[in-house]
Amino acid sequence: MLDALAEGNPRAWRSFCQDHAGLVLHVVRQTFARYGVGGDAYDIEDVGQEVFIRLSKRDFALLRRFDPARAKLTTFLRVVASSTTIDWLRRRRPQGEDIDDHAGVLSDERATAAFDAVGESHSALEAVEAEIGAAGLSDRQRAILKLMFDEDMDVDEIAEKLGIAAQTVRSAKHKAMVKLRTAFEAKGEKGAR
Repeated sequence: MLDALAEGNPRAWRSFCQDHAGLVLHVVRQTFARYGVGGDAYDIEDVGQEVFIRLSKRDFALLRRFDPARAKLTTFLRVVASSTTIDWLRRRRPQGEDIDDHAGVLSDERATAAFDAVGESHSALEAVEAEIGAAGLSDRQRAILKLMFDEDMDVDEIAEKLGIAAQTVRSAKHKAMVKLRTAFEAKGEKGAR
């Protein structure tokens, strides 16, 4: 029969499908059950058809690789049906849920208030300072952070605008971030007490 299939005999293919449809559908049902999927009759039939499509693709390339010296045809068909079903299940895996759909559950009142405060502030730095206080930033540090985070300017653009060296901008930013981090940690420790 496999020789007739290789020659492209449509009657042989129809006979092959009829002879092995029961086995293929049984393996599909078993695989659905093994993965906890209660596939309906249409899904099982769709996957069964996919198995036969896979076997016949590219002029029966997969079926031509069957070696009767290595396994029985039924074993070969079980493997193909099982792997096709697993592929089908992976393609239909439900997409992850959008985290924004659960924002209310994931946030507490303090986090929500802080987030809302960002929208009310004129700048990100003002929102941070409203949360932790001034943190001892110099005027230059405040100006650099505003340009960097509110105006989205890079180091070279800030240096040119302020008429200072790029390394001075980097250094001032680093020192400002250290001050802000220290202020956040101090506030966190004070809140923990």
